[in-house]
Amino acid sequence: MLRAKHIGIVSKSVRYVIGFQSSDINDTVAIKYLKQLESMCISYNILPNGFSQDPSVTPSKWTKTKSILYISVMTINIIHFILLSAFDLPDEWHLLLGDFFHGHPNGRFFWLFCLNLSVFGEVIRHHWIFLARRGHLTTFKLEHLIYSKGFKSRVLFMDRFYCKKFRFVSTNLAIFWVRITYCLTISFAPILIFIVHSASKLPQTSQQYIYTGFWLLISYLGISCTVSNLMLSGGLATVQLSYFYYKVAHVARTVQDLSMKRRRSKNADYLLDYKAIVCEIIKYQNETEHCNIGVRNWFIFVYIGLSAVDNFGVYTAVFVHIDRGFMDFFILGVSMIGFVSIGACSYTNGVILTKMISCCKNLRKATSRLKLNAETFIKETDLEERLSRTDIAFTIGQLLDMTTRVFVIYLIENICLIMMFKVNFQ
Repeated sequence: MLRAKHIGIVSKSVRYVIGFQSSDINDTVAIKYLKQLESMCISYNILPNGFSQDPSVTPSKWTKTKSILYISVMTINIIHFILLSAFDLPDEWHLLLGDFFHGHPNGRFFWLFCLNLSVFGEVIRHHWIFLARRGHLTTFKLEHLIYSKGFKSRVLFMDRFYCKKFRFVSTNLAIFWVRITYCLTISFAPILIFIVHSASKLPQTSQQYIYTGFWLLISYLGISCTVSNLMLSGGLATVQLSYFYYKVAHVARTVQDLSMKRRRSKNADYLLDYKAIVCEIIKYQNETEHCNIGVRNWFIFVYIGLSAVDNFGVYTAVFVHIDRGFMDFFILGVSMIGFVSIGACSYTNGVILTKMISCCKNLRKATSRLKLNAETFIKETDLEERLSRTDIAFTIGQLLDMTTRVFVIYLIENICLIMMFKVNFQ
């Protein structure tokens, strides 16, 4: 009884921190949390003009002063990491640059990990902003439409059951990403201070405190901005991916229901249902393929960059050992977040791909009852061919479809990359 009470208290505490909402949330609450995520993305310039993508509706908060300040901080931060990780500097330079790992045999690997993370984060951020400005993220206009009309079937074009599911998942994803971004930004400062105090072998002089404090602030701002940008980009991607997930679930179930009643319905009614469902499939395909045009390259950058950063982090923590303690655990934890993210994204994309392939099979069953002329038959064959391609899900070919085969290949690829680091850095 006491154990169940403790579990309940812990569960309530976690729910309070994460902000988990139950399934009976209404549109007003859901829209409020979506607007919080949108506001943070505008503040970080991830979505310069919000979900509407229209400067006249949502003017960007990213002023020239903010832009110059951000570029200056990130440039100084990356140059700082390059100097500490790539060059054999004299002791005076290490003191001047506030290298609190100076004197540690493997301290350089910490700075190299931070450099990889910062460069990767900036590439992803700038590519995302490029997509937004070129109009490749128009799919987010759906959320702006939800603000005025709610999570209704006529807005989302799926039945009420999946609308409620999407509202529940998108709301909790928005809450999660906003809170986790705040938590990581706030908690990273004491973590960095703890690292400095536990690892630093620099002279305890007032001048050295000034040098170390300045570079500590630059490192904190740079890494915090990098992580926040990655979190917010990931938040937007997962919210939109949840929409496509439930939309494909709705389409797949509709086609399955049609294929099951093909022998029970009258010809006229069946033909009307068939035409309506084919139009729905085509609309979903066009929406997905249009989004895929820009997002596919972004996924490639994320997959390659995140894999490289995570593999180097695992190599540093498992083989190199910066301090055989907290620092190894910290870098390993950050790296594992990346692996879990790729796995979750791949699994969702794989489910979307599987459901659309099942649509293709059920559509063939549904079509088998109809007597089609040559032109209609060709169109139907073309539709089925489109349903069998990987463009109907957010995979890179079949790279992000987490089948057993792809998972094994991914493990082998990562193990080989980690061992490559081990051979080349020894």
